This record gives sequence, C-alpha cells and structure tokens, in this order.
Amino acid sequence: MATMAQLTSARSGNRETLYGRCLCCFVTNLNYNQCNLSRVQYLRYLPPGVLIDIYVMMSHRDDLKDMLFEQLADLEIFERLLRFDPSRQKLFCCLATLMGKGKPLATQLQQNFTLRFKQKERHTLKTASKLATLAKAKLALVTACSSFNSNKWGDRKHNQCDDDLLRQADSAAFDDEKQNGVDVIDFGLRLGSFLSEAGWLSQSIEILSCVSLKLKTIELDSKLKIIQLDCLQRLLHSEAALSNFKSAERTFNKLTNLLTEIAAESIPKPLLANAYTQFSEMYFARNEYDYSHMWSAMAIQNLEETTPERITIDVLRQAAKACVVKRDFQRANMLICQAKQRAKNVFGSKHQKYADTLLDYGFFLLNVDCAYQSVNVYIEALDIKRYIFGNRNFHVALAHEDLSYAYYVHEYSTGNFTCARDHVEKAVDIMQDLVPSDHLRLASAKRVKALLLEEIALNKMAEGADDEGLLKQSEDLHKFALQLSLEVFGEEAERMHQKAIEIKTDLLGPYDYEVGLSIGHLASLYNYQMKKYREAEELYLRSIQISLRVFGSSYSGLEYDYLGLCHVYETLREYEKYLMYAHILENWQILRSQNLTMNKSIYPAISEECSLEEIKWQFFNAQS
Repeated sequence: MATMAQLTSARSGNRETLYGRCLCCFVTNLNYNQCNLSRVQYLRYLPPGVLIDIYVMMSHRDDLKDMLFEQLADLEIFERLLRFDPSRQKLFCCLATLMGKGKPLATQLQQNFTLRFKQKERHTLKTASKLATLAKAKLALVTACSSFNSNKWGDRKHNQCDDDLLRQADSAAFDDEKQNGVDVIDFGLRLGSFLSEAGWLSQSIEILSCVSLKLKTIELDSKLKIIQLDCLQRLLHSEAALSNFKSAERTFNKLTNLLTEIAAESIPKPLLANAYTQFSEMYFARNEYDYSHMWSAMAIQNLEETTPERITIDVLRQAAKACVVKRDFQRANMLICQAKQRAKNVFGSKHQKYADTLLDYGFFLLNVDCAYQSVNVYIEALDIKRYIFGNRNFHVALAHEDLSYAYYVHEYSTGNFTCARDHVEKAVDIMQDLVPSDHLRLASAKRVKALLLEEIALNKMAEGADDEGLLKQSEDLHKFALQLSLEVFGEEAERMHQKAIEIKTDLLGPYDYEVGLSIGHLASLYNYQMKKYREAEELYLRSIQISLRVFGSSYSGLEYDYLGLCHVYETLREYEKYLMYAHILENWQILRSQNLTMNKSIYPAISEECSLEEIKWQFFNAQS
C-alpha cells in the first residue's frame, strides 16, 4: 500500500535527469519581470509533454500560482494538453494545486468555455448574415441585367439563378455553422469529462449542457446522433454523481428516446455499455436497486474484448455494487476483484481509476463483515485520491465519509471512534465548501456524523457521564439528513429512526443488512436513553434474527445486540435470560477470535485476471 510520502516523492523523480534539471533551472528563474513574462507567452509553442512538465514544476512554487493560473485558463493551451493523453494525470495535479491555493481554475475554464461557445454562436450568425447579404446583392445584379431581356427563356434563367444563389448561401452558412459546432462539441466533451473525473461536477454539468444545447442547433445525421448520445451519457454521469436527480431524470429520458431513434447496430457497443452503466449508477444513487442491477447486466452484455479498459472497469465495478445491494456476494466478489486487477495492471496503483475500484472493493468488504480489511482498503484509496485531487475535493470528501463509516463499524465494539470522527468531520467540512447547505451529499456525511455522536454520547451515559449536548447534536444531524433525504425522494417523515426502518424495509426487504442496522440503532435509543426496555428487547431480537440470517453466527454486529440484551435483562432483573445471552456472547467472542486469527472470509480475493468472456459466463451462468 503506497503511503503519501512515497506518492509525493514520485512526483519529483524526473528532476534527477538532465531534462528535469533543465526544466527545473528554467522554472527556478521565473518571476514577474517584463522579460520573464514575455518568455512565458511563448511556452504555448512547446510540445505538450514538455509544457505540462514545466507547469507541474510551476505548481510547486506558491509565488507562481497567478502565472500558472493564467496559462492554464487559456483554452487553447488547455485543449492542447487535454488532447495529449500522457499529460492527463499531471493536469489533475496542477488543477488540484491551484484549486487548493484559492485559484478557481475549474470555474474559470467553465466560464471561458461558455464564453467561447457564445462567441462561436455570434460568429455563425454574422457569417450567415454576410452570406445572405451577398446573395441578395447578386440577386439584385441578376435582376437588373435580366431587365434587358424579357423573353421566357430569360425569365427561366433568372429564376434558376435565384434558386442557385439561395442554395449556395444556405449551404455555406450551414457548413460554417456545422464546422464551428463540431469544434466546440469535441473540446466540450473532453473538458466536461475531465472536470467530472477531477471532482468538479457542477462545472462539468455546465459545459456538457452547453454541448448538448449546441447539438440541438445542428441538423443531426447518424454520426452526430452518436455524438449526442455520448454527450448525454457523460452528462448523466455528472448529474447522478452530484445527486441532481431531477436533471438526471430529464437526461435519462432524452437518452432513452435517442436510443429508439438510432439503429441499434450503428451504436458502438462500448458506448452502449457506458450508457447502460450510467443508467445503473443513476438508479443506484436513487436506491432503486432492481433497476440498477438490470441496467448493469445489460452493460455487461455489451462488453467485448476490444472494449477500452477504462469502460470495462467502470462497467464491472458498477455491476459489482449492484450485486452487493442485491446480496449476491459471490458475483459481486468476482466482478470487483476483476475490475480492481484490471485497473492496477492497466493504469497502475497510483491512478484514480484504481482508487475507484478500491472504494468499491471496500464497500463490498464492509457488506460481507470484513470491516478491518475494508478500513485498510479505504485508507489506500483515500491516499491516492488526495495525492491526485488535493485535500479540498468532492471525490476526497466521499472517500473520507466511506472511511469514517468503515471505522465506525470496525470500532463499534471498542467504542473508540476517534478516527471515524476525524474523517467524517473532514468530509462534512469539505462538502460545506463545495455544495449547497441542502445538498444530499452533505446530508449523507452528516448522517454518518450523527451515528458517531450518538454512540459516543450513549457510551458516556453508560459510564455515568452526562452528555446531553452530543445527543442533541446527533438528533439535529439525524433530522437534517433524514428530512432532506425524504424531500429528495418525495416522502413524509414521522419519527426519525422508525421512518428510516420503514424506508429501508420497503426498498430492501425485511431481512436486509441495512434494515438490521437501523433496527439496532433504534433499540439502543430505547435501551440507553428512553428506558423503553420491552421495545428495545423486541428490536434487538429482530436485529439478531436478520444478522444470523444474512451473515451467520460470527457476524461482528451481533456483539452490539447481545450486549444490549444483557443490559435490558439485567435492568429488568430477568437474570435467567441475562445469563443465557451472556453465555451466547462468550461463545460469539470465541468464534469471532478464531475467525480473525485465521483471517477467515467466505469471499476471498481473486487475484487471477479472467477474460471478458469468462467474466460474462460467470456472471450470467454461475449460481449465486
């Protein structure tokens, strides 16, 4: 597992070469005097590989941030670098550095692109107007000449000339508009996807929406319809990732309508697989897991050995997540292990695509009761994300939240939530900077924080300490998160925990892991705070039933419920039941200790990479 120090040291590796020393010398001597500023203007003419290396070195100097910002905000320069694939990772680092230093490059790029888009529109209109004026002038000249000859043949020739000139003007205006449009569209797709991958989703959505709007103004042939399909699926990805579900629904409808207009055989299968994966992501984010699973299966069907690895990896990891929530852990393990192995082999262990697969692998491990392994995987993923995208980034905030929740589950039995609290507070802090106060992603982070504060407060109260302040904070955060979630998904709230149980039961079924978690939280509330011991007893027994059914007798979460029941029966002086569950808890501890010693898991990691045909066969034919 790469540490932050190792990742950082890799950045400066090329300085040890002669090439690196030359660049370092050039950047070291840069300043804001007139001579240097003139030299900097000529940097744009360097090969993109050399140019991006200079920019990376400039990003390490705080005093050059304004100069670097001005250079990278130039769309012509940024477009050159974006078309040079080897510079992509270095561009992420430059963007992250500038954003971290308060230079809003992502927003400036979006604004500059929007301005260019409007200028292109005005240019097209002016060109069409000039051509129309020229056509009218020519028509006037022909009309004047034709007055000398008024026979029928002359009239016919005059009419034919009128039609030819008008067609010429229309054709020239259309060709000019189309060429301008294609230029804007191609760069817009690249820039929108880059910013989405970099974690600046709002700016990505603005750019891709501009591109989509531009496509509406062009008469679409079959090729342009394919481009429109590509644009919309990229837009849907950004909207779903940012939880803009209303906009995502509109984009989804446009996509499905467009799919009916294009002959299926003319759509490249990689694009189709990608589009279906975006459908699955949208439904997953909306907790509509049946639809998410259905679309992910259709995406896998369209994978081929020639499919670009980036698309293949995204299809496999999204399908894995859909299988996890459907509790099909065997398929989920196969899919996420294959995605992780491919990402590492193709992109390396310091790439964001590999980090994406690690986050999804951590999600899988947490759901199969491997919390300790999950924590380690999330730590590695967070280190990579921070290295590439900086500390104040949307993707980094999500990784902090995921790691916090994994720590929460792992440390539940010890009550030591220091690491979990640290990471969730970072997630909330970053989200508050990046999204509106009523955003669903902020609500999600606050929900995790509420769980932590509640457990910390209950632990202190059990020890005899009075910490109503933490409980009040927890209650406020719970209410905020639940109310906002209900507003987004269109339901009304009753009591906080009860409604959470009802929602999850409707979505996932009465025996789902998430339902059991919510039942356990409400049982703790009844047991330790509200003193409703009979209600607590009923809920603990129900939670135990779910845990045994889903995970078996060594599941880590059983400890919370057994301890809770012991407390209930001790308080009610039902000592026979207390001794029974104390004995069950002791046996659980022995079994759990044996499993941890052997690092036992019924879903071991798969290190052997399979062909796509083998993956598809296992997905569609292997028994769950």
